[in-house]
Amino acid sequence: MRRGRFVDGVAPRGDLTLPLRGCPSPKNNLGEGPGLASLAATSIVWLRSPRLGVQHVALSTSHPAPSTRFFLSRFYAIVNPTAGRGAARRAWAVVRPILEGGGAEVEMAESTRHGHAAELAEAAARAGWPAVVALGGDGTVHEVANGILRASAGHAESVAALGVVPVGSGNDFALLAKLSRDPAEAARRLLGSERRVDVGRVRVGGAGERWFTNGVGVGLDARVAVEANRNRRFRGIAIYLWALARVLRSFQPPVVRVETDDGEVMERPLTLVTVGNGGRHGGGFWICPDAVIDDGLLDVCVCDGLSTLQILRFLPKTIRGTHVGASCVHMRRVRRVRITSAAPLAVHADGEIVSEDARELEMEIAPGRLRLLG
Repeated sequence: MRRGRFVDGVAPRGDLTLPLRGCPSPKNNLGEGPGLASLAATSIVWLRSPRLGVQHVALSTSHPAPSTRFFLSRFYAIVNPTAGRGAARRAWAVVRPILEGGGAEVEMAESTRHGHAAELAEAAARAGWPAVVALGGDGTVHEVANGILRASAGHAESVAALGVVPVGSGNDFALLAKLSRDPAEAARRLLGSERRVDVGRVRVGGAGERWFTNGVGVGLDARVAVEANRNRRFRGIAIYLWALARVLRSFQPPVVRVETDDGEVMERPLTLVTVGNGGRHGGGFWICPDAVIDDGLLDVCVCDGLSTLQILRFLPKTIRGTHVGASCVHMRRVRRVRITSAAPLAVHADGEIVSEDARELEMEIAPGRLRLLG
């Protein structure tokens, strides 16, 4: 992602003064800084939205558009009280005083059931909150992102920015987005710059559509996700391994047809199909190791039908990402993919179950649609 160019200095924010930390100084025209000529052609423009509580500084230049550095003064936080076995509540006790100490207005709500975080996020975004912060794991991030994006229908980008304080068991998205897992540092970053990242959209026949920040899984990993969601005694990769052991007792690779937007078609028994916006899934499996969240593309991993013994040999390689290149693995990079099957398919998005009996689904990338803080 192209980094914005900011002049070293001080930016006013209400009655506070916030330095623009970590910004490059003018050096030369050899790639070590914007260069004096570039800076001389740059003007600083201040914009303010009192209703949304947002101030930002934008640089007008003849070069490609820089990113915008935001100074948010209103945050709506959504805490998942079950995330990390109570870690989200403990994190909020750290995050709140840092945001308020920075002059921000904050409001917090706790999610109480599956889907509630999405409802809270959508309502907050529609009410004009400029930032909605998820305190939880990948499931909480998934719901909050979906709520924001539902409220953003008809807009080219999300109407509210997503903030994340990762305190779940896997935190795949936070790792891929290079967000801090330290609550205090994460809170400080919320007061800083924002960027645009890609999100994917999956449409499942009979189950509507949903957004995903990290990836969609079909086949073995989705069956494992279904099983894992039935038992929360374990955390992280431990729950995945426990669920995998149960699924392998009866798993048979279904015949699946995969069609990509470049016209390629694969149809045969498949162990799994993973469509990744990001590279790591399930709290530690690098199934699409080369995927990045801001390249405007989806990485697709298709694994041929394997026996139970072959699966047990295959999966450890996905923890290291060394399965790529194996004869049974087919990697593609696309913008759109369609999957169909005569057999019912389990489907998950970011580890959250979308369907247990899908027969048709389509996924596509939405480049730069989600505004992300930090």
